[in-house]
Parts: sequence; structure tokens; C-alpha cells
Amino acid sequence: MSASTSARSMAASATARIVELEEALQAANDRAAAAEQRLAGLLDQTGPGMLLVSSTGTIKRINETLSQLLGLDDPLNYWEEQSAETLLAQVQRLAVLPEHPALQLTALRAAGQSVLGEAIPLRDGRILLQDYVLLPAQPGAARSELLTYRLAPPPRPADATTEIQQHELLNYLPAAVATHDARGVLLSCNQAFALLLQRPPAQLLGQSLQDFMEPADAAHVLPTYLAQFGARSAVTGVLPVLARNGQPHQLLYQAHRLGPAGRTDVLLCALDITERMQAEGELRRSKEKAEASARAKEAFLANLSHEIRTPMNGVLGMARQLTKTRLDHTQQELLRIIQASGEHLLSVLNEVLDLTKISSSRLELEQVAFNLPESMEEALRPLEVQATEKGIAFHVALLLNCGQLPRVVGDPYRLNQILINLASNAIKFTEPDGTISVGGYLIGRTESHLSVLFRLTDTGIGIAEDKLEYIFEDFAQAGVDTARRYGGTGLGLGIARALVEQMGGSISVDSQLGRGSTFQFTVTLPCAVDVEAALPPVPLDASALSGRRVLVVEDNAINREVVRQLLHGWNVEVDEAESGLAALALHAERRYDAVLMDIQMPGMSGVEATAQLRQHPDPERAQVPVLALTANAFRSDLDRYLRAGINDCLTKPFKEEEFYHKLLALVQPPETPLYDLAEVHELADGDAVFVERMVNSFMLHIPPVMQQIQLAAAAEQWPQVAKLVHHIKPNLVQFGVANITSALQLLMDVPLLGSDDGPGRAAAVKQLVRQVELVLEELPEALAG
Repeated sequence: MSASTSARSMAASATARIVELEEALQAANDRAAAAEQRLAGLLDQTGPGMLLVSSTGTIKRINETLSQLLGLDDPLNYWEEQSAETLLAQVQRLAVLPEHPALQLTALRAAGQSVLGEAIPLRDGRILLQDYVLLPAQPGAARSELLTYRLAPPPRPADATTEIQQHELLNYLPAAVATHDARGVLLSCNQAFALLLQRPPAQLLGQSLQDFMEPADAAHVLPTYLAQFGARSAVTGVLPVLARNGQPHQLLYQAHRLGPAGRTDVLLCALDITERMQAEGELRRSKEKAEASARAKEAFLANLSHEIRTPMNGVLGMARQLTKTRLDHTQQELLRIIQASGEHLLSVLNEVLDLTKISSSRLELEQVAFNLPESMEEALRPLEVQATEKGIAFHVALLLNCGQLPRVVGDPYRLNQILINLASNAIKFTEPDGTISVGGYLIGRTESHLSVLFRLTDTGIGIAEDKLEYIFEDFAQAGVDTARRYGGTGLGLGIARALVEQMGGSISVDSQLGRGSTFQFTVTLPCAVDVEAALPPVPLDASALSGRRVLVVEDNAINREVVRQLLHGWNVEVDEAESGLAALALHAERRYDAVLMDIQMPGMSGVEATAQLRQHPDPERAQVPVLALTANAFRSDLDRYLRAGINDCLTKPFKEEEFYHKLLALVQPPETPLYDLAEVHELADGDAVFVERMVNSFMLHIPPVMQQIQLAAAAEQWPQVAKLVHHIKPNLVQFGVANITSALQLLMDVPLLGSDDGPGRAAAVKQLVRQVELVLEELPEALAG
């Protein structure tokens, strides 16, 4: 079994286990809800007047005794789901001091404690006794309230009836209830508590809680639990106990000291949450196992990507150089086959990586403005050529007769990928003399969005009806011999479906075996607002890089040869280093316009070497542009490289034009002014005095903060740096300070514990300080002007 198959099996097993544990957790929660319903049922028994208030403050149940006690005229079901405050107002109406009951209840709720026997003097001379109990609940959940009311008996020989009623209520509560003294010796308990410990109630009285605990818990947990009541009257937590059969139980408790601080008896109310904690533990372990499996799969694919892309960069790079030489027709055909085979292998690798990103929810869609019909027509042009070469009629009609369409915002690359996957399959499964039609239709339009439908119809081999249900699944193909006859991985349609769904659309297929297929998908895209027309691509002008000096850091000799030949073709001076240490030595000896840095090198990695470059004492040399040439294609890796101080990334194998434009952008960035006071002038609304005051304030207050940032950075106090940068960011943005966006973004993010981006942050501080100092030098000229 391959490593990738094993990883998928482990992930599937872990996912099934997580579902099982989630069901067990739900069952435990259902049992707790049923217990609360049984408690509500007890209210219908005879006894004191009882009021059960839900966690949201509404009445869940009252009994007939309470209705008679308060003289209520409405039937009992009238009060259900009414606000409890409405009913409690009836108690206030009968009291000598109407505000007294409300103040007492507010204080009890604020303290979160239960109190028994609160006396409320009534106007007719009787005394109403109120018991207030907060019922246990799961951690973080609001708690229900149980209030009981009874009239205090007149002074006469004690009547045991009321005590019997209270005893029966506690005895039949589904929650475990007990009382104990300051040493933890049990004074009383109800039936639920005794059942939990699997002992008769009479056998428990007089025994200490430590007799029902593991020795370690009795030595450490119990003393901590008991010590709380010296300073607090109500505590919550989890208490471990042992049943008679040795089975451990975890009790979620709410405990209250009875009476004033001088009293030491404690009322303990608890829920058994053992199953829930076990389920949560299993869920956590399964989640960790699944995450470890996902990390292992990602590491495997990252290494696979590196191992394939690195030699492919050499193969395709040398093939490109070979096209620039004089070749006869046979040699040109052989070279075309080499390039096509290399590109095909690369497309298979990209499909596997895309599937991995999608399955782990790590595929991020870009949000850029683009012309929808132009983008998709351009994507289909190479496929039209392929279809024509195969003898297939290829018709394209995208968004015709729709008038002038606005530019939309989305990910044009991924949207084109959907259409390309569908069209490539159509070409693959359509025989010569067949037909393929691609249409795009506007199905909805508002001021802010466009809804479009794309339909692709072919006269190919079609799909059997029993296969249609599974055709969009990963690795699915129409027949067992499909891969052998037509090639492919079976990933294209699965990726297309995932991309459409991630864009909020839908995809479907209609097909008959032997008569062709029709695929269609819909997406809705927001319209771009105030977007300038896209600039035409910069032509490849080798003279723009002529005379530049570049350091190439790469441990693979073939890849160094590929890059060297490209750079020499642009008249660029090249120095080469086989390792990070060698690169640091060359960088210390001479200045470079740019550094081309491989990431995965033995010894010192490209990220570590870049961090060392950024520590150079000369700020200008420390900020030399670094372009990473990496075989890692995961977005998270590329983001990590940028946070570490690398300026840009290029994934191997790369196109010559893309390499040229990225390198040119680094060594010849467009000239921008150091600052822009347009926002300040807009705020001033023509008031020159206001502008002068704002500039003077900037020059007065920014330098001290910049000094504090440098001191905090020198001490590696990055949270303090983030706080200071966040404080001055509005001023820097308002003054339009240039070339600080990436530095601000990096420095405002508080680093995670154990992160290794300190060197990148130090370089960002240098960049920020340098730009602000340049602005401070030029600002006086703005005042003089």
C-alpha cells in the first residue's frame, strides 16, 4: 500500500470515528435534557408551591399549590412560556415591602448561589418562605432556577409534614444531591447520589468523600475542593469519584455553603458527565490523529512536488533553450514531444495538489477584477487548436448579445480551470469528425452581480446512466478501461465540481451512452466597482535587465544551468552559490541587484539564508530583493516565505516570461513618491493652516514612536512592536507613506508562540524606519512649498 493510500485510509477511519463520537456526545446531551424534563414532572406532585424558570427567564412549569398560594385566577397552562417576572410580581403584591422580594432575588442571581428559607413577611401577617436553587448545567450553559414557596407554620409543636415533603423532593430529584460538613463527611444524600456510587443511602452517611476517590484525587483534589468554602459561598467545578465497581465518574458540581460564613455545611448538586468527557477526549484524540494524518499527507505531497518539479524545471528549461537553436524538422518534433510530455506530467501533479488543497479546505480563491468573456475565450484558444488537430469541430459562443458587460470580481484562473477541465474531457472522449460546442449565457443581472451559465456539449462516447451519479467523485471514470484507452487521472471533474461549489454555484451533467454529453455549471460573480482597465503586459525587453548583477543560490547544478542561460541571454551578470552559507559569503563581498533563492537546500534553507541576509548592517544591502525559486506549490508555504522576508516567489518549473517579469519588478520597481498628502488636503478642504498643523504634528509625534519601535524590536518584544505600529498606522496611511504595506501587515500580526519569523520582522522594522525617515526628511519641503 502506498503512503498516499495509507494516509487516505487513516483519514477516512479517523473521520468515521469522529462522527461516531459526535453521536455519542449528542446522546449524552439528550439524556441530560430528559432528566430536566423529569424534574419538571415532579412539580405536578403535591407539596410546596413550585416555580421552574428556564435559562431564558420564561416559566417552564408551576404547580397548583403555588397557584392557590398566590391567588391566581388563570389556569396553570396560561403561565407556561410567560416571563417569570410577571408571576414574581404577584409575590411582591402580597409582601409588606413590595420591593424586598425583587431585591433579594436580584442579589441571589448576581451571587449565583442557592439559599433556602428566605423569609418574606406578607401583609396579612403570615410569613412566606422562599427556597432558591440554581440547577446544574453543562459548562458555559445558562442555568435553570427552581423556586419553592411555603408558609411558615405558626408557633406550635413541630409538624414533620413539610420536612417530609422536602425530603421526598430531594430524594427523587434526577440530579445527584448531597450535603457534607467542612471535612467532606456526608450528612445526607438523595437516591440519585447513592445510585451513582452504587451504595445504599444509609451506608453513605458518615463516610468521607475521600472514601470514594482515587488516592491521588483524595490527596490533592478533595482538599482543594473543600478549601474553597472558606472564602466563597458558591463554587463550581468537576469532582472525580469512584463507584463501588471501581468505575471512575466525573461530576460537574454546583456546591453552596449553607448559611453565613460561620456555617460549614455544604449542599452539593452534581451531574454525571463521565460519558461526555470520555466522548470529548476520544473526539480530541481522533481529531489530533486526523490532523497528524493530514499533515503527513501534506508533507508527503510537498516532498513529491519538490522531487518532481525540481528535475522537471531542468527538463523543460533545457527544452526551452533548445528551441532557440537551429533544429531540423525531426528534431523539432522530438523536442515538441518532450515539452508536451513534461507539461502533461506537470498537469497531473497540479491536479493531485489541487485535490489535496480542496479536500483540506485550504484552496483559496483570489478576488481580482477581470473581463469574463475575454478571460474564458483566451483560455479556450489552445483547446480549440487541439480539437482542430484531432479533426473535431469546435464552436465557441460566450456571452453574445449581452451588451457591454462590466468587469467582475473573482478568480479567473480557477474559473478558466473549470471550463478547461470540461473541454479537455470533451476533446479526449470525442472521436474525429465529432463536434464540441461551448456556450456562455447571461441568466441574471443586477446592479451588483452577474449570474452566468456555461454549457459544453459534445458528440463523444457518452456516459452510462448508472455512472452519472458518481462521475463527479474523485478518481471516478466512466469505465474500468477508460484510463487505459483515453488516459487521465479521474480528478478533473471532481476538481471542477469542488471549484464550482466553492464559488457558490452548481454543476450538472446530462449524457447518454454513445450519444455524447452535456455539462453545464452556473456561477454568480460580483461586479467590479471603479476598476481601471488592465494594463497591457510588459513586453519582454532584455535590455531592461542588461548589466544587472544577480546571485543565484541553488544546490541543483542543472537548475543553476537553466537559470544561468536565461540570465545570460538577458545580459545579466551571474554569481552562483551551491548553499546558503556560500550565498552569505558572496553577499558579504559584493552588492547584488537581486538574489534568486532556492528554498529546499541541504544545511541552511533558503528561508534561513534570507533571514541572515536581512541582518546585514548596511540597510540597503539588507533589503536586497529576494526571489524564491521553489518547488513547493502550497499557498501556505508561499505565504510563510513572504512573512520570512522573501519579496516574491516563483514555482518551478516556471515560464521564461513569468520569470522575466517577476525579476524585472524586483530590480526595477515603478517609481512612486515617498508620500502623498492627498488625503490630508481632502480633510483640510482648502484650509492651508490645517495642512500645516497636520504636517507639524506628524513631524513632532512620529519620531518618538519610531524610536520606541526600534527599541522594542531590538529586545524582540514583538507584541509591543505590534501595539506601537497599530497606533501609528492611521497616520502613516493618511500621509500615504510608500513601500510600507507589507512591513505594516507583518508587524501588526502578533507572532504565534514558537514562530521563527523574528528575522523577517527585524527586516520589516528596518524597512519601515527607513521609509519614515525619508519622509520626515522631505516633509519640510512640503511646508515650504
